[in-house]
Amino acid sequence: MSANKTPEQINRRKFLKVAGAASAAAGSIGIGIWSVESGKDPMTYTGEESYQGAAQYFNRKRFAVDVPPYEKVGPTRRVDARTEVIFSRIGRLGQEWDDEKRLDGLSDDLKAYYQENPETLKLDLEYHREIIPKWRRDREKYHDQYVLSQAWNNAMGSVWPPGNTEPPEIADFPWSAPGQLAHQYKMKSPEKTAELIKHMAHQFGSTLVGITRLNPDWVYKHTMRNRGIDVNKPLDIPEHWEYAIVVGTPMAWDPFYANPTYGSSRESYAKTRIASYRLAEFIKSLGYAARPHTPAGDYDLMVIPIAIDAGLGEQGRHGVLVTPELGSNIRPAVVTTNIPMKTDKPISFSVEEFCRTCKICADQCPTGAISTEDKEEIRGYRRWQINISKCHNFWYSNLGNVGCRLCLTSCPYSRKSNWLHRGALKVSANDPIGLSHGIMTDLQQRFYPAPDVEEYFMPSMGGSNASYRKPPRWLEADEYIDFSGGVQ
Repeated sequence: MSANKTPEQINRRKFLKVAGAASAAAGSIGIGIWSVESGKDPMTYTGEESYQGAAQYFNRKRFAVDVPPYEKVGPTRRVDARTEVIFSRIGRLGQEWDDEKRLDGLSDDLKAYYQENPETLKLDLEYHREIIPKWRRDREKYHDQYVLSQAWNNAMGSVWPPGNTEPPEIADFPWSAPGQLAHQYKMKSPEKTAELIKHMAHQFGSTLVGITRLNPDWVYKHTMRNRGIDVNKPLDIPEHWEYAIVVGTPMAWDPFYANPTYGSSRESYAKTRIASYRLAEFIKSLGYAARPHTPAGDYDLMVIPIAIDAGLGEQGRHGVLVTPELGSNIRPAVVTTNIPMKTDKPISFSVEEFCRTCKICADQCPTGAISTEDKEEIRGYRRWQINISKCHNFWYSNLGNVGCRLCLTSCPYSRKSNWLHRGALKVSANDPIGLSHGIMTDLQQRFYPAPDVEEYFMPSMGGSNASYRKPPRWLEADEYIDFSGGVQ
């Protein structure tokens, strides 16, 4: 290195060279025409065109870091999934709440949680008392518009295999006979095993895959339902949960852009779930323990921080994983195992820096669940935190398939894998000064205008049930179904 040039000057020069080359290429081809045509090309549907691993194209080695891109700032604690996971507590609240007994009528753990989080109690009661009754009425009135998207959603979810219903010391291990463990094959090396596992994960349908050692902070202290584990007793982390393999697939791109009404998490959940079950069974066939933790609800741990540790991406302002290949359009699962493997390093490719200035997901959130402020300390780590109850309440404040996913859809990283997306990703990841981040955010807002956030709500809540983009033609019910005589 020259004595009169600082590392920052070198990095800046490198970025300007990359940016200059990308700008010249874009200008010579005609960015407007090519971006539209490339976006229509089915070959850019990353995750849809290949299950051979070719879709995992980002060079992670160059962005590998020794410490994951999140900040540990104090004493940590594990999540109590009975209360801190909304899908566990919301049903219990509906069953246990009594207007006369109020908090005193709740189970001890639920009572303690709401005593510490009174605003969450207010939101969760609003869900039961106000939102669900309106959702049921509007859903019946406007059902016809979404009959195709719901039929597609139901079809995609029909292939889920059954979940684990036995404890880890039984369900996770291969048995040749009752009480007798199956033969365990000796693997040549951790490096070769990791290579094999990744290849098989892609063969089984996963678009992305990464491997890490399991951080105990990411295992629930109290687990979720129907997993063969007593939810009222703290989980002693099994010794054979040494490694975590993260797999994931994207939601179908065309409905994904028509969130919140036409999109579906279920079809990607099903693909990821099946890939993880196949991978767990493959590992068991080699004589090692394996347990899938899959969408939706069959988890004993937190998936996003494990995916970060496994080098698949970073966590964004919206609290969700952002990957180089798929952006936020990924539904991941985890397989815990004791088969020895070489692990991947986490990566840092400027997502945090981009999210600090972007805030598009926060602007597009109809309930303000995504903060525009800086990170805060959560269980000993500094991170962005969304208001889960506000987010969950909006799931039933619009029609179509249950959910929202607007933050995933509007994220600038969530774009199909055409040359424009890859070029922008390269510029952003190699930008040491953040100059490109504001420019790209501004271009996103200019070229991809979105509805006013109030329009995302269902009619009884003052909206028009708008979608971020028009749905694909094959989900528009009026195109294929004759409603002139009403529904029989």
